Amino acid sequence: MAFPSILPEQPGKIIAVHVAFESRAAQRGRRPLKPSYFLKATSSLAESGGGLARPAGTELLAFEGEIALIIGAPAKDVSLEEAWKHVAFVTASNDVGLYDYRAADKGSNTRSKSRDGYTPIGPRLIDAQAIDPKQLRLRTWVNGELVQEGDTSDAEMIFPLAQFVADLSQHLTLETGDIILTGTPAGSTVIVPGDVVEVEVDVPGESSSGRLSSTVVESTADFDPAIGDLPSVDDKQREDAYGDRAAAGLPPLTSSEPDPESSPEL
Repeated sequence: MAFPSILPEQPGKIIAVHVAFESRAAQRGRRPLKPSYFLKATSSLAESGGGLARPAGTELLAFEGEIALIIGAPAKDVSLEEAWKHVAFVTASNDVGLYDYRAADKGSNTRSKSRDGYTPIGPRLIDAQAIDPKQLRLRTWVNGELVQEGDTSDAEMIFPLAQFVADLSQHLTLETGDIILTGTPAGSTVIVPGDVVEVEVDVPGESSSGRLSSTVVESTADFDPAIGDLPSVDDKQREDAYGDRAAAGLPPLTSSEPDPESSPEL
């Protein structure tokens, strides 16, 4: 798959943050004390206007509107105060996931989030050095309806955007072109073939990424059980994919049932 034409450099890696917005943490019932991450394949990158393939026989494809940071200069052991200087651009992204493979992935998100086309970004870049990173706004629409809205103020973010750059640089070198996906606010849910998802990042009244648009399509699938795990779902995955038990059409938990929120974030 070709790299999106908006990128000035081919990224060597995509690193995604698990939970970063207060609203998402409240929805999940667990608030992280420190950032945590997972890797996505660069082959999952896609342009605006493309399709999000839901393999036949699966049911829990979910969007996550996110702010993407694109590294402009290598960062290794940089301080929090210096970290933002290493970010060249900001744009919109959609951290798409197929929850049917989350349990099999056991936290890596390799199959659930690294499928081809599952990281659309764009359509335009915002100059990171020309903005205040605490004044960004993120919005997501499904079929024209606003379903997610958040901003990067201290009140909304558990961690400032620059912290991800500084923290990651303690453990690995962030190279020019690398992409950091910075978490999603509440409102992520399941999408089905025919749905159109749009994500925009902007500084209100100033600069904008434009609307990143993707359409869900049904794709063929022939997963071979002799080679690897087959997709599967349970109520825990349905609850996480839809956002809560009610949205997933599940009954409330009784006092005798274990709380699925006690399981770790995947």
